[in-house]
Amino acid sequence: MSDNTGFTGHVSDLSNQNGFQWEFHCGRCSTEFRSDFAADNVSRFRGLVRGVSDLIGGQAYRVSSAADSFGGMFSNYGGASSAKDKAYARAVEAVKQQFKHCGGCGSWVCSSCWNGRVGMCQNCSPLAEHDLARAQASARGYQMRDAAAEQDWMRGQQVNVPVTVNCPSCGSHTTGGKFCGACGSSLQATANCRSCGSPMQPGAVFCTNCGHTG
Repeated sequence: MSDNTGFTGHVSDLSNQNGFQWEFHCGRCSTEFRSDFAADNVSRFRGLVRGVSDLIGGQAYRVSSAADSFGGMFSNYGGASSAKDKAYARAVEAVKQQFKHCGGCGSWVCSSCWNGRVGMCQNCSPLAEHDLARAQASARGYQMRDAAAEQDWMRGQQVNVPVTVNCPSCGSHTTGGKFCGACGSSLQATANCRSCGSPMQPGAVFCTNCGHTG
């Protein structure tokens, strides 16, 4: 099928043996616009003849074969291609009103991607409101980071004490403090034996130095 319609190249051919249909895509956002299905009269004729031959019986085989031969001959002489070209041209005319042609980049885009104020697509000339919204969002991000950096987020935090995020005894997640909220065990990285003062590992019940309970 030749394409001399001067229209978008972003198109999908959905045609089948029963007729013709195409799907045209916006060159910017890929929104789809599908043409109406156009039945192929030759295929319809062959299907009708086959249906009649099935009803009549085996004697109509010659009629059905003749219909197939006619369809094949029609295709061989370019009839099918010509019919498809004409159907494509009609589909373009029906869908073309949904598109705008950008003189800046040559794209065919839908109305949602068109900047009507300057007559170009939004890739070549974005809407001022969109640019402003992006600039505002970017500025808000910078300002939030600056404002957060000015706050004292370490007030009350003991930065010289090792942090334990999971209880060494039961493995539960902790939210701070000296003892586990699930089992009550100490969350300190190390503890000292109350009898001899030697360091004990978290969760240890007996001191490895003196044997007394911690």
